Amino acid sequence: MGLATVLAACGSSSAPAPERVADDAVVIGEPAACAPGQAVVEMTGAVTQADAKTYQLLPVDVGAGTGRIEVAYQWTENGNTGGTPLTATTLDLGLWDSDGFRTAEGFRGWSGSRQGRLDRDTGPVFIQADVADRGYTAGPINAGTWFVELGIAAVGPEGASWLVQLQCLGAQAATVPAADPVDATHVANTAQGWYAGDFHMHAFHSQSTAPDWDDFIAQSRAGGLDFLMVTEYVTGVHWNQLGAVQRAHPDLIIWPGREIITYFGHANTFGETPETIEYRHGFEAVSLGDVQADSVAADALFQVNHPTTFEGEIFSNFCRGCAFELGDAIDWSLVDTIEVQNGPAITTAAELGLGGVPGQTMNPFTLTALDEWDSLLNQGFRITGVSGSDSKGIDAPEERNRKGYGSSATMVFAENLSRPALADAIRAGHAYVRTLGVDESPEMRMTISTDDGQSGMYGDTVFADSASLRVEVLGAQGQGLTLILDGEIASIVPVIADPFSIDLPLTRLATSGPAGTFARIQITRADGIITVIGNPVFVQDPALRP
Repeated sequence: MGLATVLAACGSSSAPAPERVADDAVVIGEPAACAPGQAVVEMTGAVTQADAKTYQLLPVDVGAGTGRIEVAYQWTENGNTGGTPLTATTLDLGLWDSDGFRTAEGFRGWSGSRQGRLDRDTGPVFIQADVADRGYTAGPINAGTWFVELGIAAVGPEGASWLVQLQCLGAQAATVPAADPVDATHVANTAQGWYAGDFHMHAFHSQSTAPDWDDFIAQSRAGGLDFLMVTEYVTGVHWNQLGAVQRAHPDLIIWPGREIITYFGHANTFGETPETIEYRHGFEAVSLGDVQADSVAADALFQVNHPTTFEGEIFSNFCRGCAFELGDAIDWSLVDTIEVQNGPAITTAAELGLGGVPGQTMNPFTLTALDEWDSLLNQGFRITGVSGSDSKGIDAPEERNRKGYGSSATMVFAENLSRPALADAIRAGHAYVRTLGVDESPEMRMTISTDDGQSGMYGDTVFADSASLRVEVLGAQGQGLTLILDGEIASIVPVIADPFSIDLPLTRLATSGPAGTFARIQITRADGIITVIGNPVFVQDPALRP
């Protein structure tokens, strides 16, 4: 571990050796003293590649009378080999208060590497009683030992040196904002039908340039969305802020969640789970599996995000934890959804970080995510495939269809537009993905039926040796309709009319997995862009019929 030096107002002093808390956690030195009227506290240290994907806690004794805390930081690459996107160091910033760094009560916020950067002049992150920076929770500044958290997301080949500055300021406004959570039972529309949602949306607390709540809603409406999964990075501060937004827009469903950013993979939870705030997989005894179990027990949905994005060691610094490596740490039977489409369906080499190669291309991670999903379905895990724009909002309206909220949309057939009804439908798999959003993707309906009167739609099971699959499509003339059985292409049919419908025979395969033979449909343009991804239906052994 890098050794920190604490430089307080009285001058510099040598820090003691780091105190090991656990194999992957370090509290650096004795607490520095911070109080109103004193100079800025500075802490310095260094990290090597051996420190990557761990966390360091820097203790600070916050004095009585403090009404505001400000934290800023930066890091500098050692040597000349850490300056490329594939080798760069990245350090994340978080803050825990006097309740400690092992409790949800102590968590005061996280901003990744985007805020509080001295080298980017973004200004310090701050907390006071009545207001806090994006991603941080306002509230009393209690005296005691606070902890600045450095997440060592990635480290360049020759290591890096870091600097943290912290200042305690005097009394500020003492009014703590009242909690105003979303009504989780709100019904936005009583009608049964198809509703469009985005399962991965970053808003005000995820980006220093993200839209405010009014603009967030306006951009979501422009994307044709009916329900909005507000999955802020790590933090849950928005859970207690969105009640007013929901009341102002009663025809929409505002569904708070968060993206759990670990250095070994990302996940979303949908639902207010303030007692389950952890994200530090590998820190002390923290496991994403435990976070998953706690979240599901609280009736939240659990999603695996962009499972195959930027896989491999070469991209580990470029996209920290993007590929999902925690399959053995979680219970796949408790995974409700998986992102088979993340981000734009059509992208560019520059957006992928691959330089100035001209032209647009299909998102290369869609096909690999579909392969991963098919593998899980073959193992018997009936996980609903969904899409998420992963958008942080847009500045230019012309970018909305490709990069904004709802640039891909998941259509869910629910009894009404409410969180309980949507959750039931999502868990049942009654959904399909329109990868180019509501405006530019075809519509598709799929039903399965048997000679003895069984029937169903996306996500449903019939118990028979054979069945018929009816597919109805609008807006796909000139594209190809692909039938996939147990992950393998079974047939491709040209869509020769609009509207178009076809009946496809299905036969249960003896080689199928525990869930039976699964059949799903994709629609693909002539240029290879997939425009629709349907969730499967299942043909199961009739001897297993309940």
